[in-house]
Amino acid sequence: MMLVPRFSPRQKGLIVVGETADVKGGIKKCRSCEKWGKENCGGTAYTNLANSMGMGRVTYRKVIIEFFSEINHFYFRKRLSDLVASSPDGWFISEAHEKRFENVCEMLKIHKIDSDPRYMATLFLLTADGRLCSLAKEHIYSNRFEFKQIRLNGMTTNSYAIYKVAKTIYTGKEYIKLNEISDKHLIDHQTFMAIINAILIVKYGGEILSFEMKVRFYTMVNLINR
Repeated sequence: MMLVPRFSPRQKGLIVVGETADVKGGIKKCRSCEKWGKENCGGTAYTNLANSMGMGRVTYRKVIIEFFSEINHFYFRKRLSDLVASSPDGWFISEAHEKRFENVCEMLKIHKIDSDPRYMATLFLLTADGRLCSLAKEHIYSNRFEFKQIRLNGMTTNSYAIYKVAKTIYTGKEYIKLNEISDKHLIDHQTFMAIINAILIVKYGGEILSFEMKVRFYTMVNLINR
């Protein structure tokens, strides 16, 4: 694989598989289970958020804190704090991102609710960057992605970071380091937001993309409690 300047060769890093986000030395056990005295959440790790929602306390900040609470990397946590402070008003990083994503879903007849969360998170990332999307679009199918066929020409560090996280999510192998994701000089704010939201999509599924920010977390809690 070609290397973009300032990126290191593939090493241990962020990996997102199934229902959890795991980082070397990071999230390994549900903190909510410990906090609320549960043996095993069984896929309802954030059930306690339902009670908070009833009192109007569930926010983007709350979800971020709960999900990434075990990651102690200083600069990663600082970036999370900056992301929350920016008060994002939607999952997508731009209108163009949303349009590209929706166009692919329509063209391939992809249903957000029924599709595999890892597939939706990967698609979310591959459409986040215009250059990357143009290179990947011929290799996106309704049931798979052909990463080996994507030719990485003219990539920026941001688009390459998105590509590496997308590949990590889809394959379950580690293609990017937490230090790289945490470096604001390497990966800009919009790219970081896309990465974080994609990780949340792995957890909660593509259905949450259909809801506005103001009701998103109410719906998210309901999805978790099914």
